[in-house]
Amino acid sequence: MRGMAELTGVDRQQLLSALVLLAMALFVGGGVAQGARWRGRLRRAAIIAFLFAVTAALVEIALWVIGLRA
Repeated sequence: MRGMAELTGVDRQQLLSALVLLAMALFVGGGVAQGARWRGRLRRAAIIAFLFAVTAALVEIALWVIGLRA
């Protein structure tokens, strides 16, 4: 199993994309009429997942600007 340091740029981009897609799916799922009972929880989970993805992307950008990532 590879660690995060061994991931290529494409792998990291795919992980971030998957996290953003998860956040979108949770947010859309929170708007479904049958999921009214779970609406608040799904939207909170979507917001948390999206904030995590944005933070991870900003860290990647900062590492790239500093020169630690190629």
